[in-house]
Amino acid sequence: MLQISILVLILIISYFTYNYLNYNRAYEVTKTENEINSSKKVEEVELKNSNVIEELSYKSLDDSGNIYEINSVSGTIFEENENILLLKKVSAKILIIGHGTVYISSNEAKYDRVNLDTHFFGDSSLVYHDHNVASDDIFLKYTEKEVEISNNVKYIFKNNNLAADIMNFDLIKKVSKIYMTNKKDKVKVKIKN
Repeated sequence: MLQISILVLILIISYFTYNYLNYNRAYEVTKTENEINSSKKVEEVELKNSNVIEELSYKSLDDSGNIYEINSVSGTIFEENENILLLKKVSAKILIIGHGTVYISSNEAKYDRVNLDTHFFGDSSLVYHDHNVASDDIFLKYTEKEVEISNNVKYIFKNNNLAADIMNFDLIKKVSKIYMTNKKDKVKVKIKN
């Protein structure tokens, strides 16, 4: 009888020990899941509050078949207008059907997602065939297929160099206007034979 009592006591102790350990383990698992869910909610709130987009890329095709593609390392949604993005480390490619491809790069850009107009600034450059242009600012009016290049414009074609204040370029007609803002100043041209 003593042996049966000891056996029952061992079974009761084992039962309560087993339940106690499983309850603590279940509590820890629930606690960990709650912590994970709580941290996910914090991350979601941080993402909702963060306007930064990493590895951004947009590609657009217009009615004429022209393609405009813009890429950047990161972009921030402009606070005053959610359609405007402020981009970092930007490269763009404009394929004009029948006219070739224009490449633009800059440290930063202000990009309108609705009309695709883009202001490239900070060490900006434009390359079209053998034509290379460097400046502080490049304004692309995409719907009109026009580019205005301003502030420290340096144009290189083969071995020829040109320096001016402003250069306007029509991507379809391939017509450019190069001039100084002060009419007393002259466009500087260096031609090598």
